[in-house]
Amino acid sequence: MQRLEVDFEKTGLRSKMLLDYIKSDPFLDQFYKYKPSYNSFPQLIEDRKKFNVNREVLTSELSLQHASYLDVYPAVKNSILSLQSEKTFTVTTGHQLCFAGGPMFFLYKIITTINLAKQLKKNHPDYNFVPVYWMASEDHDFEEISTLNVFNKTLKWDQSVKGVTGKIPTASLPPLIDEMIALFGEAPHAAEIKHIIEESYYRELSLADATRHFVLSLFGDEGLVVLDADRKSLKELFLPILKDELLNQPSFRLVNKTNDILGENYKIQVLPRAVNLFYLDDQLRERIVQAPDEHYEIVNTELKFSKNIMLDLLEHQPERFSPNVVLRPVYQETILPNLAYIGGPGELAYWLQLKSVFDHHGVFYPMLVPRNNAIIISAKQLQKFEALGFTLEDVFKGEAKLTAAYTASLEEGNVNIDEEMQAIGKAFTSVGNKLSAVDQTLAGPVAAEHQKLVNSLDNLQKKMIAAVKRKHEVSLNQIKSISQVIAPDRTPQERIKNFIPYYLKDGKQFIQTLKQNLEPFAEKLSVLVED
Repeated sequence: MQRLEVDFEKTGLRSKMLLDYIKSDPFLDQFYKYKPSYNSFPQLIEDRKKFNVNREVLTSELSLQHASYLDVYPAVKNSILSLQSEKTFTVTTGHQLCFAGGPMFFLYKIITTINLAKQLKKNHPDYNFVPVYWMASEDHDFEEISTLNVFNKTLKWDQSVKGVTGKIPTASLPPLIDEMIALFGEAPHAAEIKHIIEESYYRELSLADATRHFVLSLFGDEGLVVLDADRKSLKELFLPILKDELLNQPSFRLVNKTNDILGENYKIQVLPRAVNLFYLDDQLRERIVQAPDEHYEIVNTELKFSKNIMLDLLEHQPERFSPNVVLRPVYQETILPNLAYIGGPGELAYWLQLKSVFDHHGVFYPMLVPRNNAIIISAKQLQKFEALGFTLEDVFKGEAKLTAAYTASLEEGNVNIDEEMQAIGKAFTSVGNKLSAVDQTLAGPVAAEHQKLVNSLDNLQKKMIAAVKRKHEVSLNQIKSISQVIAPDRTPQERIKNFIPYYLKDGKQFIQTLKQNLEPFAEKLSVLVED
C-alpha cells in the first residue's frame, strides 16, 4: 500500500476539542497532565511508579482468563508474566464487543496500542510495556453491536438481550455467521478468516470469551492481553471507590464543576448521575439511585435496599456493582499499571471531564493518546478522482459538494439562473406598478403570472441539471463511488465498514500493512492506497 496524508482539519474526523488537545491549547491544560508525545514518557514513567497496583491479583486473573491460550501464544504468556514486575507497565485501549470486530476503527485502536507499546520498549529498554485490550463486557447497549457491514451489506444479529453484553451466549450466532461466510466466495484467504470466525463464535461461549478468542487470533502473536474486568477479584480492588461513590457521591459534584468550565468552549460528552454505578444480577443491569429515605433503589425493578444491606452486598458481592462511563476509567487505572489510554474523539473528550475524579480518589491519571485514523481506497479510484480535477483533500467534502463543484466546473454546467430570475422579478414589479396605477385589481393577476413563469423556469433549470448529469453520468458515478468508499451514508469509512473484505484478499498481511503504516501521535490522517 502507498501511504498518503491529509490534514485532520480538512477531514472532519477529529473534533475541535481533540484538535485543541493535540495543539496543547492552554485552556485545556487544567484537564490533563501529560502532553501526548514520546517526550512526556520519561516523567510519566517516574510518576507512575509512585502509584501501586495489586499485580498479584491482576496477573492471577489474567492467567485464568487466558488459560487456554498461554501455550498457543507465548507472547501473551510473557506479557502476563512480565506484569508481575514493577518495571512493567501497560498501554490500554477499550472497545465494545462487536461481532467480528465491528467497524474498522476497532483495528486502528488495537494497532495504535500495540505500536505504542513496541516503540516505548525501543525508547525505554529497561522497562516492559504490555498492550491491553479492555473489553467493554459490562456494557448493555446490544443494539450498537448487533450489526455488521460487509461488502456494503448490513448483517443483523437477531437476539433478545437483557443485562450486560459480555454474558450474551453465542448460540444464536450461527445463522448470521453462515450468511456472512456465504459472501466470501473464492477469495484467497476465505478459508483462513472462516476458520477464525467459526472457532471464535460457533462454540457455546459467552460473547466476552468469543471476543477474546477472535482478538487473540488476530493479535495474540503481538503479546496483546485481552481483559474482562467483570470479575469479583478485580472489583474487590475497587471497593473503596465504590463505597465512596455510594455514600458520598463525589463524582456528581466534581464532574459537574468541570463541565461548567469545559462547556464554555466545547460540547459536553458525559453528564454524571448522582450515583454512577449499575447493579448487576443475572440478566439485569440497571442504575442505582438513592431514595429520599436513604434507601437505594434499582431503576426499573422493585429492588430496594437499606444502606446497611447495600454496603454488605458491596463488601461480599462486589461483582454485582458496575461503574458507569464516569467511573469506568477510574476502575481501569486502579487495577492496571497503566501509562496511556488510546481512544477516539468521543472517548478522550469524556476522559478530559474526569481528571478531578481521579485526583479525588488518588488514582493515577494517564496520558490520553488519540487512536490512529485511516482511510483505505484503491489506486484506480484515486486516479479517476484526480482525473476529474479533484485533490485527495477534496475527498472529504462529501458527494453533494463534490457533485456541485464538478457540475459548476463544466462549460455547460453553469445552470444557475438566479440573475435571470432577478431580472424577471424586476420586470414584473415594474409592470405591476404601472398596471396598479391604472387599476389596483390587476396586481393579483400580475403576481400570478410572475409565479407561473418562476415555476416554469425552475422546472427548466431542473431539466438542464438533469441533462448535464446524463451527459456526464460516468464521471458523476465515479464521484458517488469514491464518496461511498470514503464516507458511506455520510459517515466515515472507519465507523461503518468491517475489515474482513481486506483480510479476504491479503490475510494477516493486511494487519501487518496497517501496523507498518499507522504511527502513534500521527499529526495527519493516513490515506492508504491499495494497488
